[in-house]
Amino acid sequence: MDVMRIAIPVYDDRIAAVADFADTLMLVAVKGGKEISRDLLLFSTKVIPVKVGVLSEQAADILICGALSRPFAAMVIYSGIKIMPFISGMVEDVIEAFLSNTLADPRFFMPGHTKGMHWCSGRRCRRHGRTQG
Repeated sequence: MDVMRIAIPVYDDRIAAVADFADTLMLVAVKGGKEISRDLLLFSTKVIPVKVGVLSEQAADILICGALSRPFAAMVIYSGIKIMPFISGMVEDVIEAFLSNTLADPRFFMPGHTKGMHWCSGRRCRRHGRTQG
């Protein structure tokens, strides 16, 4: 079974409210539904393309985050990384929910995002980095 790499912008012990401005990125490697490693990276810049480059260099498969700008989201998706946006809460709780497939529980949705993990741009809505039909 392959290793999945999850990237999570963090602030203290919580999911960063806005991924664009996060200074710290947690990388969690998961294999067989279990966490096998965890690393913290400090971003040395606020430049979005550079941050997306770091996600790509770290072979991130999924970005679990709070809010993020449309340009950041578009670059992440273009890089082949899936997005699970508008998630909030303590990092440990979010990782546990991801591993137990319960991250869609409304208690993890940012206030005002009743559908969680879902963002719209014009007429196109996206979920997990894929266009919804």
